[in-house]
Amino acid sequence: MNIQSISIVVPTKRCINNCSFCVSKMHDNPYENKFDEIQYRKRFKYADRNQVNTLIITGTGEALQNTRFLKKLKGVLDKEGHPFPNVEIQTTGIMLMDYTTTKNAPPFNYDTHDFKNIKLLKSLGVNTISLSVSDIFSSVKNSHIIGIPDKLYFDLDELCKFIKDQGFNLRLSLNMTNVYDGVYPEDILMRCKELGADQITFRELYGGGHETPESIWVDENACKPVVMNRLTEYIAGISDGVGEEYAAENPYRTGEGTPLYRLPFGAMVFSIDGMSVAIDDNCMSKNNNDDLKYVILRENGKLYCQWDDEGSLLF
Repeated sequence: MNIQSISIVVPTKRCINNCSFCVSKMHDNPYENKFDEIQYRKRFKYADRNQVNTLIITGTGEALQNTRFLKKLKGVLDKEGHPFPNVEIQTTGIMLMDYTTTKNAPPFNYDTHDFKNIKLLKSLGVNTISLSVSDIFSSVKNSHIIGIPDKLYFDLDELCKFIKDQGFNLRLSLNMTNVYDGVYPEDILMRCKELGADQITFRELYGGGHETPESIWVDENACKPVVMNRLTEYIAGISDGVGEEYAAENPYRTGEGTPLYRLPFGAMVFSIDGMSVAIDDNCMSKNNNDDLKYVILRENGKLYCQWDDEGSLLF
């Protein structure tokens, strides 16, 4: 079985943010303070023997809300010899710049401030910080959509520079809200470049037609389908088989991106302006059961192959 990554779900009671489109914020987590080292080691061995190279630290809340868990996770990784060469964390960015200061330290100085969470992430072997952003053009609007507490507000430009200065790769994971309606693909990518992005992920939002506040918000605030189409076409070009009239009128027949390689689950990775972006061009069947995009180690210490299906339990 070809598995691209293993996602570790860090248990948190509730997310510190109040994201407009996140449904998990309403659920309490009964596993917040439970950790079975043996069970985690067994799942890591399984992933390692299936040649999984990427570990993704994620959660229904912010992973850094539970540093106690992360320190225990570090202990397991240490005992297993850090089997995953590529480690990334998914976050909105809050608490990354938390620090303690030495006595009589100046207002801000890298040499006199102890960035405890950065030290913890480096001890876990984190290479990439995947930053979830809902508005790359406005820190204030981004904070409002994510529902970041006022005391944890950050400037997006400052945070991105901090991440790069600390030696991490920066992936901007863009939640495609209607902020991007009417914005040219070139301008979106230019702004990502300005922020220092090494990689970009475009997250299309799906409301699902439910009557929950989050679903309604997505239905009213997700970007128009044409935005995603234009981005794909600008980067990857127009696939064969589209209507001749559409192809003739579209300015992005030949994509601006350079194809690099195809991921196991089918998406093609492109290089554009010194950044990489994965585009799912549907050239490989999504029903290929020999390939898994990921496996998920949930808060209960068990391994699954689907996020929303209890029947996908592996063991």
